[in-house]
Amino acid sequence: MIEEVPLNFKFDPKNSKLNYPECRCGNCPLFYFNLLSVASRGSGKTYNICKLISHYEQNDLIDNDGKIHPLRTIVISPTIDANQIFKQLKSLDDADIHDKYSDELLQSIVDDIKKNKEETENYNEYIDAYNKVIKVKNRYLRPFFDKHKDIYDILSKYDFQDPDEIPQPKYKISPVNIIVLDDLMATGAFTNKKLSTLTNNLIKNRHNGISFAILAQSVRSIPKNIRLNCNVFFVGKFASKKVLLDDLYQEVSNVLTLEQFEELYDKATEEQYGSLIIDCSHKDKRFLKGLDTQLILK
Repeated sequence: MIEEVPLNFKFDPKNSKLNYPECRCGNCPLFYFNLLSVASRGSGKTYNICKLISHYEQNDLIDNDGKIHPLRTIVISPTIDANQIFKQLKSLDDADIHDKYSDELLQSIVDDIKKNKEETENYNEYIDAYNKVIKVKNRYLRPFFDKHKDIYDILSKYDFQDPDEIPQPKYKISPVNIIVLDDLMATGAFTNKKLSTLTNNLIKNRHNGISFAILAQSVRSIPKNIRLNCNVFFVGKFASKKVLLDDLYQEVSNVLTLEQFEELYDKATEEQYGSLIIDCSHKDKRFLKGLDTQLILK
């Protein structure tokens, strides 16, 4: 005979420290995603990613505290001059356009994002500490600091100055960062090494506050170790479905049967520039025809 004794083991996800911004519309891929877009040349890869980024630009990216985050887009593409549509993005500055790829360049971009993020967090931490102290009367400051040494340590870094007088960060609120990697097949970005520079940063994307969007003409040009770290897929029309069924289907086989994948693909790409979007960033996996129509399996 076996007796079952219930344990008081609870987990409340609301206590999670994660506080990622989300698009106010509620329909877009959730930050921070890794997106893979594959389609033949001229089938709308660039258009679709620009349409998504433009949508983010036009809608508030808001976190659980009600803060609205700016958007920063970075593009690395050897064919950027042939894709002028990128330059229409309001969140893309000239300094963030790169026409050559190297591991060193990618890492320097990521390091810059991390530096900005740390400076913003430290600045806001200083403001929070300062606002707590100014509410304390002078005669109670010593016992207050005795009790809150962490606040003392934060403010002492800048001699207890007013926040307006200390070095200002580039961003008062950390931006949502999207790095677009377009047409990099011949650059060495997609190496089969288990922990390449790109793969390493795909793995750490949430921690660093970065979403990646990889655009390619061939599924097989993207190593499996990179595909496995993607959770959003834009799939354009190909002359033959065989490569998709042989390669890409493996990455979504945990959410779709082969028959369902083929049915969704056929429906989404029935028009010339149609594309199937498989969005696994949401708990309830979403399938879209382009960015405008949700497809529901029945």
